[in-house]
Amino acid sequence: MQKPAKFVPALYGGIIMGVISAVPFLNFINCLCCAGILFGGFMAVFFYKNDFTPDTPPFSTGDCLAVGALAGVIGAIVATALDQLFMMLFGNVLREFILHLLDSMNLDIPQEALDEIRRRIEETPMGIVSVFIDLVFGLILYSIFGLLGGLIGYGVWKPNPPVMQTPGTPS
Repeated sequence: MQKPAKFVPALYGGIIMGVISAVPFLNFINCLCCAGILFGGFMAVFFYKNDFTPDTPPFSTGDCLAVGALAGVIGAIVATALDQLFMMLFGNVLREFILHLLDSMNLDIPQEALDEIRRRIEETPMGIVSVFIDLVFGLILYSIFGLLGGLIGYGVWKPNPPVMQTPGTPS
């Protein structure tokens, strides 16, 4: 019997990654060693594990790595799309938050430096090239951390090896 397909569990894990990474302020979870991306790869393995029946061969480390990496690819695409959608709907919430913090904090920084920081933040390009660069960077980063999340998922949910009894041993 064949093992279950990997795409649907990876899709679920990728959607989890993308939502965690794109929703403003929820995406701060990724400041903790990309925890949201790891969690998506971990959950992809959970969903993959649930597709197994007793008569299918057990899943392997390679299966879990593949599901986690595929979830990372899907997660990068979902995160980029949602990020652009949130930018169109709400504007750059994070930029406005940072500018508000700069204005409200009593920093001992020369005014020229504050003006330069403000100018750089406000002039960040949001064109198609920037979106493409974000996507390429995301594909690399999310695949690596999704793969690691898949490995953690394997460590948590790995199948127990069958117990072999030697002849002459009481059962």
